[in-house]
Amino acid sequence: MTGVATGLVSVVSFGVVHALAIVPIWLQLARGGVPAVLAGVALAWAFEQLRRVRHWHRPVHGAAFGLAMFGTLVPATAFSNALRLFGIRAGDWPGTLGAVAFAIASGALAGWLLTHERPASMAMAVATFVLTLASAGPIPVVNSTRAAWLFVGFIPICAVAGVTLAIVRQFLEPPTRLDPRTSLDPLDSRT
Repeated sequence: MTGVATGLVSVVSFGVVHALAIVPIWLQLARGGVPAVLAGVALAWAFEQLRRVRHWHRPVHGAAFGLAMFGTLVPATAFSNALRLFGIRAGDWPGTLGAVAFAIASGALAGWLLTHERPASMAMAVATFVLTLASAGPIPVVNSTRAAWLFVGFIPICAVAGVTLAIVRQFLEPPTRLDPRTSLDPLDSRT
C-alpha cells in the first residue's frame, strides 16, 4: 500500500514538474502509472530497510530518504550526459549498461553509507535501478535548459515521495507501545 500510494503521488508530482519545466503531459501520465507504482514499491522496500536500522519514521526522515534517493540518480545522469558531450550515443548499449551500473552502484553505496548493512544496501540499489527505469533512464540535461530544469525538478519529486512513504506508513501502522524492558519510547527520535 505504501509503495502504491508513493508511486501515484510521484507520477502526479512528475506531471506538475514536467508541465513547469517542459510542457504539460497530463494525458500521457497514465502510461507512467505502472512504472511509477513499481518504483514506489521499490522505494518503500528501501525506506523500510533504512527505517529498521536508522529508526526513521517521521516525514522529515522521509524527506531525507527522498533526497538521498535523488543523490543516487546523479552519477548515472552525469555518466550519460558526459557521453552525450563527447558525441557518444547515451542510449546505445555501452551507455545503457554504464548508466545501469552507475545506478546500481550509487544506490548500493548510499545504502551502505546510511546503514552499514547489506540488506539496506541491496534495497537501495534495487530502488535506484527501478527509479532510473521508471524515469526512462537518465535525463539528458545537456540537451537543453528545460531538460536540466526537469532534472532539478526531481529533487522535490523525490522529497515528496519520501514524505509520502513516511506518512502513509505511519497511517497504516499504529504506533507501538512503550517497551517495558527498556522503558524507552521507540518513536522518540532521541533514542
